[in-house]
Amino acid sequence: MKDKLSIFLYNIFRFVLKKLPDQAGRYLGKLIAFLAYFITPGRREHSRLNLKRALKVSDQESKKLIKKVYQNLGYDFTEFLMEDSFTEEDIDKMVDFEGLEYLDQALKEERGVIIYTAHLGNWELMGAVLAIKGYRVHSIAQEQNNSLFDEKINEIRNNVGVGIIPKGLSIRKAFKVLKANEILAILGDQHARKDGWELDFFERPALTFPGAVKFAQRTGALIVPAFFHRQGWLKHELKCYPPRKIDKDAPETELKAELQSLLELTEAEIKKEPADWMWLHKRWKTYS
Repeated sequence: MKDKLSIFLYNIFRFVLKKLPDQAGRYLGKLIAFLAYFITPGRREHSRLNLKRALKVSDQESKKLIKKVYQNLGYDFTEFLMEDSFTEEDIDKMVDFEGLEYLDQALKEERGVIIYTAHLGNWELMGAVLAIKGYRVHSIAQEQNNSLFDEKINEIRNNVGVGIIPKGLSIRKAFKVLKANEILAILGDQHARKDGWELDFFERPALTFPGAVKFAQRTGALIVPAFFHRQGWLKHELKCYPPRKIDKDAPETELKAELQSLLELTEAEIKKEPADWMWLHKRWKTYS
């Protein structure tokens, strides 16, 4: 019943957003955020406490921030439902680019590029933005429990030209993408369970996926850290950092140091606008 309701609402939202002006998405996003905020009290409180602990803010400030987190997620969802209608002209109006030349520089080496990013800003739209701009982008993604919903969201991704690599098939397909000198986007900020390396994130131990540095080592691909920040409804900034190379003979200690550096960069980007990050993830699950 829950799965059917999800698809029903998805279809209604898509229909509304296609028929009404873009600003309708802003109000729909606020409505979705309002509902999500009140029907997820447990996750909301867990997220607020994590935010409070990570940023060392007061109760009042953490409550204010978590409301904005939900609002941003509501905007993220409605923008995602609209993204396969955006043109390159739309993208150029919506997004301020900083450091995009670093991505171009890395691609010129023809070794493949790993974009290391996070659930920051509208991360789904970031992939669409690059694809619409003409880049060949692929992303490793977790399949949704609702297979029909998974099919629906992958249809939008495919419509804008973002290739999806299911986690279970990620290694072989990721190598193929990088060998073709295309872009592999990796979200490196989630809890990694038993497969992760224990590193520090906001001064707490957190299991972290080592995929980005391991792929770079094994394939010779360059890592380009890139982060997406929300500046308003349908207004964003994409910031890319200089490419990083990892030697094929680098020991694990060096790989861990590089991954820790990427985590610290992610942390710095989150601190710029904390409400941009997906605090609803159970990032410190193992050590909570």
